[in-house]
Amino acid sequence: MNFIAATVELKEFCSDPVKAYGLDYVAAEAVIPGNNDSSQVKLRVLCYDRQGPKLSAFQSWKTGTRVLVTGNLVFSDDSSQPLDLVVTTLEHAIPQEMYCNQVVLGNAFFGSDEIKERKNGQVAIKIGSTLDNSDITTWLFMETHESRKAKLTERVRKGRPICVQGYIREFRKEGDTSPYRAIVANDFTTRKETPRTGRGAPTTGGAKGYGEVDPTPEY
Repeated sequence: MNFIAATVELKEFCSDPVKAYGLDYVAAEAVIPGNNDSSQVKLRVLCYDRQGPKLSAFQSWKTGTRVLVTGNLVFSDDSSQPLDLVVTTLEHAIPQEMYCNQVVLGNAFFGSDEIKERKNGQVAIKIGSTLDNSDITTWLFMETHESRKAKLTERVRKGRPICVQGYIREFRKEGDTSPYRAIVANDFTTRKETPRTGRGAPTTGGAKGYGEVDPTPEY
């Protein structure tokens, strides 16, 4: 699961209900504001379609205003589509200049062993993220300060699970259908790996044949 807490600005509500992830939602197009349009993080915000305080608060959201949303950030296998933000809580009573963008990727993994040097003292590596119990995978970059490079070099192994805390960012070049997408990590953690022990043939007893494989029979 990928957690997000962010100040989100409403662009417009979607006219039709959305069925996704086996549930019915009321949906809206929104963004995490950036310095300009090309650096906004585009979102499809989904609120479960059940009458109650949360849905009422969602439907009373005014175009062009910001609310503080917590929820689950869901990646699609189509990188040209906005990220889905499935709402857990929503708060209207915030200053309109407030900015928050905090993400924890709990189901990510290293997608490469190659660490790339970036400008402004940053390094980056490709990571993947999967949906719960699903084959759907999306790819993005993890960027982090060069002071984390030693830790990254020590921990990186393609396919190794990783938990990342930071903020999500996107950048769109004019004419591109898909944005550059990254999580800028404050830090990351990995599970400790233990040395793998080989499982050879038994070394005691007199039985023969444990280390041999016959040709495949044609029954």
